[in-house]
Amino acid sequence: MDAFLELFSLSGRANRARYIWHIILDDLVVAGMVGVLFFSSFFFLPLPLIAVPAVGIGLAGAWAALAITVKRLHDLGRPGWHLLLLAVPLYNIYLSIVLFVVAGTAGTNEYGPDPLADLYGGQRRIG
Repeated sequence: MDAFLELFSLSGRANRARYIWHIILDDLVVAGMVGVLFFSSFFFLPLPLIAVPAVGIGLAGAWAALAITVKRLHDLGRPGWHLLLLAVPLYNIYLSIVLFVVAGTAGTNEYGPDPLADLYGGQRRIG
């Protein structure tokens, strides 16, 4: 249960692989669940009975995507409010590429320990 709640936390760091998998799975799972709920509402259940869970799932998925993006920014040594820069035209393209391509800071930074340190025996290799 702790790992599930950690999905919604804004503290800590997330490496590239974890970020990419969370974004892909979050989008697929949330879109799939909302799609199934709305599909079933057309054939089986009244819409108000389905709309509340669908909105709840959508909001939970949006929060999880926001949280993992903040953690990825923390891994890059940037504050979480840089998430707002994804709303700036053209700069959002640059920042999206940085989130997907650039490696995080090696070692501990102000946001927590290196998420890849365990893979290299406590110290990440540089270069």
